[in-house]
Amino acid sequence: MITWLFIIFRTINLILIWILIFYKRKEPALLLAWILLLIFLPPVGFVMYQLFERTPIPKKKTLFLNEYHEQKQTRTFSRSFNNSVASVIAFNEIYNGSKLYMFHDWMYFSNGKDKYKQLFADIEQATESIHLLYFIVREDEVGEKLIDLLTQKASQGVEVRLVYDSAGCFGTRLNYFKPIIEAGGHVYHFHPPTFRLIGLNYNYRNHRKIVVIDGRIGYLGGMNIGKEYMSLDPKYAPWRDGHIRLVGEAVADLQYRFIKDYLLVCEDDKDELHIKEQLNHYYKSSLVMTPCPIQIVSAGPDTPTDDIKMAFIKMMQVATTSIRIQTPYFIPDSLFLETLKIAAYSGVKVEVMIPTIADHHYVHRTTTSYIKELREANITVYLYEGFLHSKNLIIDDEICTVGSTNIDQRSFKINYEINAFIYDKELTDQVVYQFHKDVNNCRIVDETYEREKSLIIRIEEAIYRLISMLL
Repeated sequence: MITWLFIIFRTINLILIWILIFYKRKEPALLLAWILLLIFLPPVGFVMYQLFERTPIPKKKTLFLNEYHEQKQTRTFSRSFNNSVASVIAFNEIYNGSKLYMFHDWMYFSNGKDKYKQLFADIEQATESIHLLYFIVREDEVGEKLIDLLTQKASQGVEVRLVYDSAGCFGTRLNYFKPIIEAGGHVYHFHPPTFRLIGLNYNYRNHRKIVVIDGRIGYLGGMNIGKEYMSLDPKYAPWRDGHIRLVGEAVADLQYRFIKDYLLVCEDDKDELHIKEQLNHYYKSSLVMTPCPIQIVSAGPDTPTDDIKMAFIKMMQVATTSIRIQTPYFIPDSLFLETLKIAAYSGVKVEVMIPTIADHHYVHRTTTSYIKELREANITVYLYEGFLHSKNLIIDDEICTVGSTNIDQRSFKINYEINAFIYDKELTDQVVYQFHKDVNNCRIVDETYEREKSLIIRIEEAIYRLISMLL
């Protein structure tokens, strides 16, 4: 019996290898890792493939939305930028197809309390539509407040649409959102697992956090919906994060991305037809006249290139004085890591801030495995005394990006992500100010860090780093 099972697994795995080589065309290093796992550990390789290498959900035809959005994209103002900024803008326009939007009012949030206060106030004032996409919606006081508000607005006739990620909300009951639906709202989960109990389809998660209200107000950043983002969960307190509220031209890009993701999961033909017929209802012209240049870049399995990662690389390439990074996970690919090292060896001051508290043990151990390598390149590493969830990259204190993208291969290759690339000095200064403020709650890694590591930690780092590309 065992022999037959082994033969069956080996046969199936050979088919999976063929798919990886000729259909998915994996990168050589990743492909080799999968081949070795599938050949030498057939049952384990099969289970790992089912959990982490399932094909993303198929695309629906959204050509009508693409054409409409392109018509709405206009450049209403131009000004001269220095060469470094101009080259990043040009890269995002040419490589990522991201237009430069000039006029915005903005608010930057460094904690969940301030973000939720403003978000809930905006939802209460909504009169036409509320669109939300979150990776996580918790069953706690913050989630309940959101559900109650959305239910109330839906019962008032406001169009409410909510998309949540199935893996991110694995612990959230499916009927938690029932009051919104009963009030007339639309709720869908993204890329649901084939078997919810064992969590198949774990990869290709929608990690974006997008809110668009009345087609005029937009939110994006790192915060989901849950009490931990307000530092109310003792396990992760203090919790630091970053989020942006925008009123202005770039909200059109947030609306476009939400509708495109929504159409991937929408099962209501009438609602889909309604969206097609009422697109003007969701795109509102802005009267904002405050210059604040921004580009919105999305990336994921639905794009042919690593748009956000490559934009990060471009930003680091133009750095002349400083690179500041805040990320909960630091698991870069070779291109990102080598670009960062080259900048450091060229005299650019490079600082990387990661948390001391781990929300995923294996991810944290993989992150800490890079510290020695960073320090050898004269890169300063800060350990934030708490959980740092901010996903910020700042160049020369002049350009910054804020969004959902972590510095890891999951965000770069597998997840659906979205970031704002900001060329406004005042907004960038706010992000820089928060970075310096966070430094005061950090300890700088010195030569004692590696010496004090236990053998167990060293073994864990080596193993987790080896398999990180598969997870």
